[in-house]
Amino acid sequence: MAVDVKSLVDADRGLISRRIFVEAEIYERELERIFARCWLFLAHESQLPRPGDFFSTYMGEDPVLVVRDNQGKVNAFLNTCRHRGNRVCRADAGSASAFTCSYHGWTYDTAGRLIAVPNFEDAYFGELDRAEWGLIPVARIDQYKGLIFATFDPAAPPLGEYLGEMTWYLDILLDRREGGTEVIAGVHKWVMPCNWKFAADNFQGD
Repeated sequence: MAVDVKSLVDADRGLISRRIFVEAEIYERELERIFARCWLFLAHESQLPRPGDFFSTYMGEDPVLVVRDNQGKVNAFLNTCRHRGNRVCRADAGSASAFTCSYHGWTYDTAGRLIAVPNFEDAYFGELDRAEWGLIPVARIDQYKGLIFATFDPAAPPLGEYLGEMTWYLDILLDRREGGTEVIAGVHKWVMPCNWKFAADNFQGD
């Protein structure tokens, strides 16, 4: 993928080319260099108060399932069955003791372990090692003041280091009261047929 980054910037005039909003090659590079490497926000811990509570979201274009397991730990997995890649959870949020793929019935627990396979003896002769076929976890997951972040990059810097001085602004929003912050139930969603930077810029400034 050949994208000449220097051609996108007019340093003398302080301008960035509008190509960043329309070219597929640039977007593909952003998926690789930004969404596959950065810490990305997933959910707030108050959206997962009890074991079994889950929240479906995305990291870039990859569907991700965030779930609190029976031990109280928050996990994040690719929301795709290890058998044929079908979604294992199609609900936006809720509570479940397990997640069953609607295609061939592979079932995973809240820790991502493969716990049931239909026709296990007949189709696999009991030789399928279920321990090797659990849901694929994100590389790393961490929290800051209740915000849950994850990254696909195992070599990413620690979350606190990545957030840097931005934590001062997050503290103003999230740590003003004893007990922290709680998300009120319900999520507003919009589908916008545009480059992701339009929405990010609008949310940040307008």
